[in-house]
Amino acid sequence: MKMENCMNYEDYENAARKFIQISNAISDGWTLHEGIDSHSLHLRKETFLRIKNEEQDSLIKAEYVISYSTSYCVPIFAFNLWKSNGVLLTLEEIRNMAFIKISQGDFYSVITQQEHPLFFRPYFMIHPCHTEQLLLKFKAESKNLIVSFISLISPLIKFNLPLDYAM
Repeated sequence: MKMENCMNYEDYENAARKFIQISNAISDGWTLHEGIDSHSLHLRKETFLRIKNEEQDSLIKAEYVISYSTSYCVPIFAFNLWKSNGVLLTLEEIRNMAFIKISQGDFYSVITQQEHPLFFRPYFMIHPCHTEQLLLKFKAESKNLIVSFISLISPLIKFNLPLDYAM
């Protein structure tokens, strides 16, 4: 990876702090966490989603985490979704919830489940190599690369980002 393609940690931290300012102003529920280790600053949000399907409406608990990958030099978007009985949704159930229809193979190449580098437990993640490719296209024009990134991936994971973040 070329260094000019990277989002350095300082840029990530600045984008995260601007993101949290907007979240606080609109009461969107994101929180900023700073660990004792370098490069451990992350954003977190817990919320509930109402999912409608043919059978019934259901309530899903969602946890979203945005952190920084030192290996890929990009933000990492990680998430977990639980049914009301506490069972974690499968990757296939998440694919079926997406706003857009995407083939199983394409979806699985973008979203993977792996151990989170800060929390050491499994999360679903947007694969960082795809993040780099996406952000490269918007790096010069974006006011906040975290907002740009979330806006691009939100249809895959049924995530609503208020328009206030783009202002």
